[in-house]
Amino acid sequence: MSLPTPNASPAANSSLAVHVRGVSKTFGTGEAAVAALKGVDFDARQGELLMIVGPSGCGKTTLLSVIAGTLNFEGGELDVFGAKLHQMKPRAITEFRKRNVGFIFQAFNLIPTLSCIENVCVPLLINGVSRRVAERKAAALLEQVGLGTRGNERPLNLSGGQQQRVAIARALVHEPRLVICDEPTSALDKDTGGHIMDLLRDVARHPDRCVIVVTHDSRVFQYADRLTEMEDGRVQRVHDRSGHFDEEGGLK
Repeated sequence: MSLPTPNASPAANSSLAVHVRGVSKTFGTGEAAVAALKGVDFDARQGELLMIVGPSGCGKTTLLSVIAGTLNFEGGELDVFGAKLHQMKPRAITEFRKRNVGFIFQAFNLIPTLSCIENVCVPLLINGVSRRVAERKAAALLEQVGLGTRGNERPLNLSGGQQQRVAIARALVHEPRLVICDEPTSALDKDTGGHIMDLLRDVARHPDRCVIVVTHDSRVFQYADRLTEMEDGRVQRVHDRSGHFDEEGGLK
């Protein structure tokens, strides 16, 4: 699998990949109800890597799950690459997601009984790709994340950082238009995390793709084209690289 060649930078007025308006999500009922999203407005552009930051419990992961189509929401509108998920039935959302979305889970969610290469093959097999082609693409991507010699290993034989890289390869192997990442560098050292962020940034530079990253890792802020701050179930601020990042990639 060859990843897209990065462009110079995403256009400031490029088309939207994700358009969220007034989205709400509540967990529980009655006195136990907790409002995780409170009328969120959020946009992500095609050709960009956007990061979402904020304190634990502010709704970041819930928003990711809603955008990915893995979590229902009560109100509002959600458009992902032109597909109006708020108007679609569950089966249609599932079909859309398996072709267009790659999700890097914080907990990895690898299948322990499968080898690394078999784990990476799963999205391709779900989409009807032959096993031979799937294994070839999976092996190439494992090579790109530095695990070319570990394809036949089971996940439990790998370190946490290595499992994270398998999960990243699985999310990218079917070349989804939208890649959603929940703390993709949390289990990685600085150098490996930088390599993974380079890989994600190259994916994001394709004009018909978008990468959204939730992170607490300030070391990787420099890779963002824009950075969205969430607090208490709402988007509070959006920072553009041109005016709000310092020379080391942190927030001013």
